[in-house]
Amino acid sequence: MLIDKYGRPLTHARVSITSKCNYSCIFCHKEGINWSAVNELSPEDWSFFASVASKLGIVYFKITGGEPLTRSDAASIVRGIKPYAKELSMTTNGSLLSKYAEELLESGLDRINVSLHSLNREVFKKLTGGVLEQVLEGIEVAVGLGLAVKLDYLITSLNAHEYLDIINYAESLGIDLNIIELIPLGLASGNYVELHSSLSIVEKYLERAAVARTKYEFQSRPTYVMPSGIKVALVKGSCNPELCASCTRIRVTPEGRLKTCIYINEPLIDAGDYIRERNEEGLMKALVKANEFRKPFFSPALYSHCNK
Repeated sequence: MLIDKYGRPLTHARVSITSKCNYSCIFCHKEGINWSAVNELSPEDWSFFASVASKLGIVYFKITGGEPLTRSDAASIVRGIKPYAKELSMTTNGSLLSKYAEELLESGLDRINVSLHSLNREVFKKLTGGVLEQVLEGIEVAVGLGLAVKLDYLITSLNAHEYLDIINYAESLGIDLNIIELIPLGLASGNYVELHSSLSIVEKYLERAAVARTKYEFQSRPTYVMPSGIKVALVKGSCNPELCASCTRIRVTPEGRLKTCIYINEPLIDAGDYIRERNEEGLMKALVKANEFRKPFFSPALYSHCNK
């Protein structure tokens, strides 16, 4: 297992298989990637990456995009990574989930995170450019098939009032929920002040309503167990040294660049050629090198101004 200079193990890889997306979310952080990929890795490439990464202790994989399901071979990527994963999950906007849910389940996907930012058709359209009914259908199809689903609800000034409705919806389906605070990155960086809404009101409600409070080991996310049994996690990704101190993740861009943090673009370790050429030694060295550059982006010493 790789350990960085701050004592954090490297066990997770968030792999963006495409930069393409069929939505136009006004808060999209684009996974911290400021370009469009033109040479995406193939399913076989991703399988090779996972096989090598797993030898170094990276065994938790999350497939993302862009929107991963805009790739018609997304299920093939799942099948290729699955043999090397302790857990394999995917994030999606849900628009194509009803079409692909069964294939994803059969391919071995352990869990899918579906973005659901509003239950109001007009608000949802304004936030994402998408169609709410398609997402709700995808969620219900996936749940009905037995695919584990978790909802991701990003709070903004436009939808913060819906937190109880979103929690109730998750409880009605018996599925867990992440409630996420907006970060000043990507498209949100230009209108962050206008869109940002604190998690404090939600946190106060959960403190009262939950029957138990735990902490998810990955990124130290506060997690609340509701009377219904579902878990609601709060994700504060900006100015949160505690989250950074518990981060065990590396990111991989669609063309095979290793990215140490969503906020950091340099250095990027280009491992694309090693992956395509099936150069195990080269890829291992690239992963070791990337781990050496990993560091908490937010720390009390460097970012104390965040709390002012």
